[in-house]
Amino acid sequence: MTETIELKQEGELNASEVVKYFDNIKNAEGKKLTQSEKRGYIRFLFAKLCEDNERNKCILANGKVVPIVVHRRQEGRAAAYYLNTAKAPKEEILRAFAQRVGAEYKTSKPKAKNLDELIVSDVKHLLDDIKSEEGKKLSGFKKQDKLNNLFRELYHTPSANKYMTPDGEIPIIVERLGVNNKTAYCLNCVINRQDILEAFAKWAGCKYCPEKENKENLAEKQEGELTARECAKIFHKVENRGMEYKKYGSEKILAWFNFIYRHEKLNQAELPNGSCVTLVVRRRSYSQECLCLNTADEIVKPFVLKRMAEITKSEICIENLRFNPQSKTSLYRSIVALNKAAQGASQEDEQYYRAYAQKAYQSLSPQSKEITVSEWLAKIAQNKKSK
Repeated sequence: MTETIELKQEGELNASEVVKYFDNIKNAEGKKLTQSEKRGYIRFLFAKLCEDNERNKCILANGKVVPIVVHRRQEGRAAAYYLNTAKAPKEEILRAFAQRVGAEYKTSKPKAKNLDELIVSDVKHLLDDIKSEEGKKLSGFKKQDKLNNLFRELYHTPSANKYMTPDGEIPIIVERLGVNNKTAYCLNCVINRQDILEAFAKWAGCKYCPEKENKENLAEKQEGELTARECAKIFHKVENRGMEYKKYGSEKILAWFNFIYRHEKLNQAELPNGSCVTLVVRRRSYSQECLCLNTADEIVKPFVLKRMAEITKSEICIENLRFNPQSKTSLYRSIVALNKAAQGASQEDEQYYRAYAQKAYQSLSPQSKEITVSEWLAKIAQNKKSK
């Protein structure tokens, strides 16, 4: 027998209309949801609760028992689920739904954020030693996600979310309304920025780095500059820096980066024309400082890589080299420079220059009949003579 679905009544609210009243909506994996994912999951929770007659009940203040979620239809639309807020007090239904699904019911909107209340992206570069559950140090987006979770956790732990000032007690983390009416958890730095950061770091078990507060802004990491992790694919058999044993290639390279960067005379790569470029540079990536090889310029890249291999006594894996597809002109000029460098070089250096040039030539995929870079260079030279 087909179920008869009643028409939607005025005042019954769908998921889109009530999403603003609920916080801490989590999926089956425990991930807190926001925006469209949050709305979609509330719709799912509506349906799931409506199908459970035992749990889909709310005892009102007057003693009456009513369903929390109802199944309704509208003319010209598919049937959907709504909160039963037409014949029952809205607040009681909203609160009952929040209790059933383990969410937080918000009776009012947070205050607007001011300039002294700082979100995670404002301070994440000042906080270090942010670690995963397994104890692994986090960086980038993973670090930001972890800090967001810590902000949220402290806010929902009132006994710990306290900082004592001469004028009384204030919360360390506050909930505020930011851009586009989105709520966010912020560090409450309206009184003393440094003390609040230290208080949060102490609670979170991480490190606040005040020396980074007024540090000169670093240049953003450029496309083509190689981090230690990216270099691990290129440099094989890297020696350990000093006596400390490093298991992973990226750890070894990072130790070398730090050593080279601290020694100005060592931190140079000589080009075939006699000029020098910096070997290791300090950059900012996703608000995190990092050391990189100075390989954004395809013309100097092969010589920077060669110098790094010499210092670390490692081998360069030509097969793992990657090139910037947007730098074709620079790459052509790099091939010409490598060809010149190969002339009169030692047998070992000549082998490296020609192998690198061949790999670069293959990445360009030029529309020519020449298979090898030597054939291509010979063709260019012949064309110049004929002119």
